[in-house]
Amino acid sequence: MPQERGRGEDLDPAELAHAAEAMGYGAVKYADLHSNRTSNYTFSFDRMLDLKGNTAVYLLYAHARIASIVRKAGRDMEGLPDNARITLDHPMELQLAKSLSAFPEAVEDALDELAPNRLCDYLYDVSGKFNEFYGECKVIGSEEEESRLMLCEATAMIMRQCFQILGITPLMRI
Repeated sequence: MPQERGRGEDLDPAELAHAAEAMGYGAVKYADLHSNRTSNYTFSFDRMLDLKGNTAVYLLYAHARIASIVRKAGRDMEGLPDNARITLDHPMELQLAKSLSAFPEAVEDALDELAPNRLCDYLYDVSGKFNEFYGECKVIGSEEEESRLMLCEATAMIMRQCFQILGITPLMRI
């Protein structure tokens, strides 16, 4: 297993190549899939690779951020659910949990309408809700650490499922 690096340290060449490939392919796929199939399409690398907005790069970064939080916590996420419960006392926790619970409906809507853009919209919404949650709720070192770590992991799991359906490789580090 690769040694953990601190913030700002470079990825090794293999990790960098993997991340670049996943971001590049993911950016093009996502740009195609997040548009409504009946809308006009404008191909723009600048827009596809934007770190802000509804892009694969933004979503992959959000997923990598969640993975980083879980790594930094140093907890066994496999064993955590046996000993912990998710509590939703903060409004941002509840908002994120509600968004996560809509996953089956989002998949069903995308399938019923043959519209992958519906799943893309859902994934972007989840990412936004996670960022709001993370901005308001301390995870590591809080009294609610176990619960919030489980909420982080649930978010990452839902995001990975969306990425898999969309054919995008999730990244654990960027």
